[in-house]
Amino acid sequence: GVYNRNAYDGWASKNHQSQGTAIITFDLNELKKCNDTLGHASGDKYIQDASALLVKVYEPTGRCYRIGGDEFCVIVENVDEAWIENSFKELEQLEYAYNQNSEVVKMQIAHGYAIFDEKKDEDVEDTRGRADAFMYKNKKLRKKQGR
Repeated sequence: GVYNRNAYDGWASKNHQSQGTAIITFDLNELKKCNDTLGHASGDKYIQDASALLVKVYEPTGRCYRIGGDEFCVIVENVDEAWIENSFKELEQLEYAYNQNSEVVKMQIAHGYAIFDEKKDEDVEDTRGRADAFMYKNKKLRKKQGR
């Protein structure tokens, strides 16, 4: 239900300097553990279910991409930081509800974002790099807090 890495690369090549564009990145915590302990079918379900939550929160406002095994990003235009922070709260509420009903996999989606800034970014890949740095801080914090 999300676009693939080739679609993202195509977008990035056409929009390499896209003022006002936010790139929101996501990473699924504990996917390897899920695959190793529950099997790859459970890992695949984790990826599919997480994708569905991302689509629910971010489309049609943005476009969702799976850019790696358990890595996703969303491109949204003309939104502010408050909108993004509210989207994170909505995603975390959906994740919490999912976890209340899941007996097997406990979903944990780390997130981060950056908004293209011509003073900081040469292109949108620089923006995604800043979003990733933010996301990895969130990933560590969520693992530490167990949520």
